[in-house]
Amino acid sequence: MKVLLISDIHGNLEALKEVLMIENWDYIYCMGDIVDYGPSPQECVDIIREKGITVKGNHDNAVATGMDCGCSYEIKELSQEVRKYTVDSMSPKNIEYLASLPVSVGKKGTYITHASRDDLFGYLKPNTPEEEFNVFDDLEEDTVLLGHTHIPMDREINGRRYINPGSLGQPRDGDTRAAYGILEDGELYLRRTEYDMDTVLRKMESADLPSRAMRILRAGKVVP
Repeated sequence: MKVLLISDIHGNLEALKEVLMIENWDYIYCMGDIVDYGPSPQECVDIIREKGITVKGNHDNAVATGMDCGCSYEIKELSQEVRKYTVDSMSPKNIEYLASLPVSVGKKGTYITHASRDDLFGYLKPNTPEEEFNVFDDLEEDTVLLGHTHIPMDREINGRRYINPGSLGQPRDGDTRAAYGILEDGELYLRRTEYDMDTVLRKMESADLPSRAMRILRAGKVVP
């Protein structure tokens, strides 16, 4: 079985289409945050609704409910700036879909969530102390799929594997390429690919999205 792992698409249709075009899969697991920051939230939701098994991210929740995104201080203001555009760009049907997404899903020995267990906001990174993963200790599943940090991760703690494919549409590790993963018969492949960023940037400019959102996309990390 071949599973395509994607997370944190953030309205980046060009990155999403590129990954779907160059890979084949039996299933797609998405760890949330389909929307916000990027110019094509409606189209990204349409694709994931049709093709993927997904959970709710903190930005999906903020768009669907109006609640705070719980973002880190360095990015919260930008998130608030782009949210009105995101909401205005989406159909009521797709906003209802985001609202209906579960916080976590168990699937074939795999636990899928956005940030942490029953939590849309916690950050579990490659260098996070092991004790912060203790919330998963009593899970039946032996593999946990995460997103939220925008940083790829593959860790084993107390016999359980924790995988984050990184951000497909909004990388934050200094590499501007779309990040994703392939999980096939127990083997993990963390991959990156170029995509048509120029088209994304033109769409962002046409939509009058904040220039900082464009700078972050170009840099592949949070910048002023």
